[in-house]
Amino acid sequence: MIFQVYLSLLFLQLLAIPLFAYLSKTFTQIKDGLWAFARFFSWFILSLLVFFIAYLKIPINTVVGVYFVLLVFFLVNIYFLFIAKHRQQQQALLKNYWKKFRRQIIIEELVFLAFFVFLLIVRSFQPEILGLEKFMDAGFIQAYLKSPTLPAADIWFAGESINYYSFGHFMGAILVHLWRIDLAYSYNFLLATVMALLASEVFSLTFNIRSHFAWKLSVKKEKKTEGQANFSASAGTALLASLLVTLFGNGHAIWYFLTKGNFIDYWYPNATRFIDRAIHEFPVYSFVVSDLHAHVFSMPVVIALLMTIFLWLSELIEEVKRQKIIKLFAERFFILSLCMGILFGVLAMTNTWDVFIYAILLLVLGVLLLMWRTDFFWPLCSSALGLTLTTAIVSAPWFLNFQSIAEGVHMANEHSPVWQLLVLWGAHTIPVLIFIIILLLNRKRRSKKEEAAWFFTLGAFLAFLVLLIFTEFFYFKDIYTGYPRSNTMFKLMFQGFIWIAILLALAISFFISRAKSQQCFNWQLIDIRESLPWKKNKLFKVKVAVRTFVFLYLPITALIVGLAAYPVLAFKNYYGFKHYQGLDGLQWMNKKYPSSYAMVNYLKNNEAQQVSILEASGESFTEFSMVSAFSGMPTVVGWQVHEWLWRGTWDLPAERLVEVETIYLNPTSQQSHALLDQYQIKYIVISNREREKYPNLNEQALLSLGQVAWTGSEDGLQQDYLILLEK
Repeated sequence: MIFQVYLSLLFLQLLAIPLFAYLSKTFTQIKDGLWAFARFFSWFILSLLVFFIAYLKIPINTVVGVYFVLLVFFLVNIYFLFIAKHRQQQQALLKNYWKKFRRQIIIEELVFLAFFVFLLIVRSFQPEILGLEKFMDAGFIQAYLKSPTLPAADIWFAGESINYYSFGHFMGAILVHLWRIDLAYSYNFLLATVMALLASEVFSLTFNIRSHFAWKLSVKKEKKTEGQANFSASAGTALLASLLVTLFGNGHAIWYFLTKGNFIDYWYPNATRFIDRAIHEFPVYSFVVSDLHAHVFSMPVVIALLMTIFLWLSELIEEVKRQKIIKLFAERFFILSLCMGILFGVLAMTNTWDVFIYAILLLVLGVLLLMWRTDFFWPLCSSALGLTLTTAIVSAPWFLNFQSIAEGVHMANEHSPVWQLLVLWGAHTIPVLIFIIILLLNRKRRSKKEEAAWFFTLGAFLAFLVLLIFTEFFYFKDIYTGYPRSNTMFKLMFQGFIWIAILLALAISFFISRAKSQQCFNWQLIDIRESLPWKKNKLFKVKVAVRTFVFLYLPITALIVGLAAYPVLAFKNYYGFKHYQGLDGLQWMNKKYPSSYAMVNYLKNNEAQQVSILEASGESFTEFSMVSAFSGMPTVVGWQVHEWLWRGTWDLPAERLVEVETIYLNPTSQQSHALLDQYQIKYIVISNREREKYPNLNEQALLSLGQVAWTGSEDGLQQDYLILLEK
């Protein structure tokens, strides 16, 4: 299965290479060929095409439909490479692409493979789709797998469509269609794919940014050319960024060790709940607990957006500096703004919070550019117009069937203690702040090559501060009134962590480059040592080396080790690594609830599309509503608090709770028959969960409503039933 999944992802990768070879020739600021984004691009476009066609009520969201669209992709590539008039140029372009970027390609593919295999190995010690919100995430994916047209029905609110930003789950379903591997396994493959994409994309983004900074290295000692030295520096910085973003934690573990002197009794979730009544998660925590939630699926999308923003910024600066009169809607920066709009539109459907977050980033960048030169005003306006219109068009089908679950922005009455903010963010922010101050002090010395990277870096840091300040004074109101800031801080600072982690890698690279070029502490001021007669003395050089080690390399090493401590502790706490279990995410269900497991498989195998079922509802995060979740078949009401959040009111799920109870207790009543017709119930589930929820459940009357489609026992005492209702 692992080999099958990797080959399918590699096929998606190769499909996009002709286009990326062309882009790399067109945009000379691309320094790695964007190899890391190719498989995501194919997955992204494939998902968008199926999504839009399915919304036209054409049943294309099936295995056959997905393979048909993929075949069209493939034939288009074959045409341009072997049939089209300019095929020789295309083939030469591919050869040049490999020749120019082969080192970067090999490294980025190795990064993808390393993280992909790493998470699969980790998950093999606890592969269960169980706990937290895994029922919900698997349920959304399974619902899309069983919905040839869109929108898909909500698994826990029969008769209504999913009212949650779940385009990422739809993208997950597209890969499951492509792999043709049951979701019990595919769930873990999706986790590994997202982690590998995140790591490799961050590598590519950071490599491109670092390559644009003209930080000279001392190449004599390294016996390398300047180009080789800069490549090594860019690759090292990019690899560090991949680790900092994808695997490393915040400063909480460092603080714990400094205050306790050890990691005994360290509990990894505390790093995400350190501030009272707030949530401040980061990527590795999501991979540890392994919920395929909206913010997880959005991570490859937001890195692709950051890469597009960087290219847009580069083109915008070049165009404004090159021409007095700009064709606002014809220049390449405007085309890139349309690409940003597509990504914004997808983010609106994948993790709506990210639209607000990345709009702040663009706003900060726009202000910085206008402070530099007012010539940017009209190009920025045209970019904003193109981005906004494209975002609206791409997300329109989704928002026609979506009701906002937020209730506006409110002033926060609670604020985080400054020392706690320093614990969480100080390890990242302080080195980056020093780095940013040095960049600002030397802003007049930046070269033309550095301008895009310079503005991107400064803009990302300022936007990070805006997010941090916003969460201290404002919040988006939802149903969790006891934890008003939790969701706002979670969503905003999750993205903030990604930004500051990339900036930390750049800061560390900058400090090391200064040390190697013997300009570590004197880049801004004239080196007094130049006037000293003993500057070339061996003892003097030893002193400089010792000081550089003590004040630079040692703190950097300690910082990296401290941040790396979190994943070691977290993965060990969660997984234990004592009992290998494989990658079947539903083996726990087969052992603990064999009847429900069999019902799930019966429904998946016998119902090609979503049909409504009836099972007992339950509280969120419990093991209720599992048949609907893992079969993708909508029930009348499932996890009721989740539906309260998604529907914006408790009245709707509360009403349905009474209706479900009525059917189970008085199935032959006129009211129950009317409710069964109203929700078009095809199957009724009777298991120990229903008996637990409704002790007076009338089994014989329920059995009289139809025929038994499946029966079995979980405890050897009572029979469980899946009843197929008579029409």
